[in-house]
Amino acid sequence: MMSSSSELIPTDISLIFSGDEYFVHLIEQINNAHSNIFIESYIFNLDPIGLKILNSLESARRRGVHVRLLVDGIGSYNWLHRLHAECASRNISFRIYHPLPFGIDFWYHISWNRLNRLLWFFRRINKRNHRKIALFDEQVVMMGSFNISQVHSETYLGNKAWRDSGLIAKNFSTNSDLKILQKAFNETWTTSRYFRRTNLRSFIRFGRAFKIVRSRFRLNSRTYWRFHLLRELNAKLIHAQTRIWITNAYFLPRKSILRNLRKVAAKGISVQLLLPEVTDVWFVREASRSLYERLLESGVRIFEYQNRVLHAKTLIVDDWATVGSHNLNHRSFNHDLEAEAVITEPSLINILTEQWKKDIKNSREITLEELGHITFPRKILARILYWFRFWI
Repeated sequence: MMSSSSELIPTDISLIFSGDEYFVHLIEQINNAHSNIFIESYIFNLDPIGLKILNSLESARRRGVHVRLLVDGIGSYNWLHRLHAECASRNISFRIYHPLPFGIDFWYHISWNRLNRLLWFFRRINKRNHRKIALFDEQVVMMGSFNISQVHSETYLGNKAWRDSGLIAKNFSTNSDLKILQKAFNETWTTSRYFRRTNLRSFIRFGRAFKIVRSRFRLNSRTYWRFHLLRELNAKLIHAQTRIWITNAYFLPRKSILRNLRKVAAKGISVQLLLPEVTDVWFVREASRSLYERLLESGVRIFEYQNRVLHAKTLIVDDWATVGSHNLNHRSFNHDLEAEAVITEPSLINILTEQWKKDIKNSREITLEELGHITFPRKILARILYWFRFWI
């Protein structure tokens, strides 16, 4: 299904580690688009950044560009109705992935006849679209972990802006890579809509299946693809020769990944984790810390990024790397839609390595001695939260 490193199609890729730089590129590509713009984002806030993006999309729409905007029903929950109104006034096609299909008044009319559908709904609503992808004219793609939000911008938040990673890819020798992302977007688009009021049955939708070909871009839209990604990642980890350097915002991986990280570290290979100390989801951080002791005892080095939120998701294994939205947690492996790009070019690997070293300088290494000072109630809390890892 996926390609090996030697089969990847050469592409002009630029890595981006600054929110301001990412949004400059995004607006530039919107302004240069001629035929179509397709954007999907887990979070789309109507803050200064979101309004700038909408203004640029409106200008593109006025010059005849086909514009589609797809957001997640939970990630963008606070802005959904206003986003719908803004897009309608600007003639921008807008849809929501898995929105809540009822209002507050629904809870006052729950009957036994609805209960079965309600329980099924709660299982369904846990599946989110966590991808952050922008496609332009079937020639350019931007992706990574940047949402449409000012939290990533140093212009607005200064040195408190979130640390993220992304990329812009263009000048494809063939458009097969982009077609995969295009098909994935179209499939998700057709199974999404804007809800004013509806019932739970509308959640039952079936999109056309498509066959993924060898590609630089990796998706998890199918159960088999999720299985393949996990199997391939474990193979990469267990056969690592020199290093495994992981930057991740929400680290609650499958047991097989934890086991392989410990095995490789015990062999003397450099296994290092860069995780956030400051986070927007505190209970995930606490659950993640319940894993520290076993990892450190196996020789894994753990660093926590200081002073601002670390939201990036990158992985370097020897001379192979990934950049995208995929967290090493159960949500990404089991529930959420994700996308990432495979990086094998030496020049790009060097850039990722330099960024890693820069991030480590802004981090604090965690030691076993330090873990010994954690209070017993906090340890118990971390363990309890870890039991819910499948959902968080």
